[in-house]
Amino acid sequence: MTTFSLTQKWDRYWFPDAPLLDLAILRVIAVGTQLALMVFDSRYGLVSLREISELPVSFYRPLPFFRPILAILGGHTFTISEIQTIHIAAIAVGFAALVGLWTRVTLFLFAAGVMLVQLWALSHGDIHHPEAAMMIALGVLALSPAGAVLSLDAWLQRGSRRTTFQQQVTSLSREAKWPILVVQWLFGLMYLSASYSKLSIGGVDWPNGFTLQYYLAMDGLRWNSLLGVWLSQFHWLCVIGQWAVLIFQSTFFLSLIFPKLKWLYVPIGMAMHIGIYLMLKAPFWQWTALYLVFIPWSAALTYMKWMPERPKAEMGFGEASTR
Repeated sequence: MTTFSLTQKWDRYWFPDAPLLDLAILRVIAVGTQLALMVFDSRYGLVSLREISELPVSFYRPLPFFRPILAILGGHTFTISEIQTIHIAAIAVGFAALVGLWTRVTLFLFAAGVMLVQLWALSHGDIHHPEAAMMIALGVLALSPAGAVLSLDAWLQRGSRRTTFQQQVTSLSREAKWPILVVQWLFGLMYLSASYSKLSIGGVDWPNGFTLQYYLAMDGLRWNSLLGVWLSQFHWLCVIGQWAVLIFQSTFFLSLIFPKLKWLYVPIGMAMHIGIYLMLKAPFWQWTALYLVFIPWSAALTYMKWMPERPKAEMGFGEASTR
């Protein structure tokens, strides 16, 4: 009986009847953000890939997740021409995934292309935080019905299935919630990992204020952030800031267990990443965009009367009811 009860709870948590609209909006946000970075951000452009390829051969050490791919390809070593070609092809299929054309195929190819290029780039030693989160999010979306609504696929299906736009955007699916929950839990796990690293390396001395003062001053001068340089003068503010970050990261996962806490943690987290950019010029655009996964879009649009009423399935802050 206990096992059956746990199985039921697990099933209700991950696979309730949830709005497909929320999943489709996540597709637009994730794919749109990644495309914007690939097209407009020089750090993810063709020139940057060329510069990485010109590094000494000793810099290239395939990451653990990249090695199985290379093994499947018979130990193939990608040339810069091949990587740039994959990059351009990924942008092409990415635009198709964004508008929802042949979404299952184009979203999978886009996620695969982005992962391949990023794993190759990160295998040259310069590893950053934001890319991994987006790669996982795109991979999860590629396995979901993210193109069921708000897509050209849905528009084409309306004629053949004789369904209306309202019927589609208010439709529910047991496959619509788990990708959203995976991305939400990704934040919880990333923050736990970050807090563990801080405490395991620096211990209780990490939040002493001097660490943050140093980076505010160094990166503020390096990237011409007047706000960062100004804040670096106040040691007591840096102590409070470091303790606040440590407590926030260590406890963020509680908001996934107790959904009402999201009203507190999500705005703080969004403000934190925006603040990091303003003070340190550290761009976490992928994380900032993916934070929008916590917004219950269908419930919000229904509340604002921008969408017709539908069966109650998503009335909490990012949590579907488990009826």
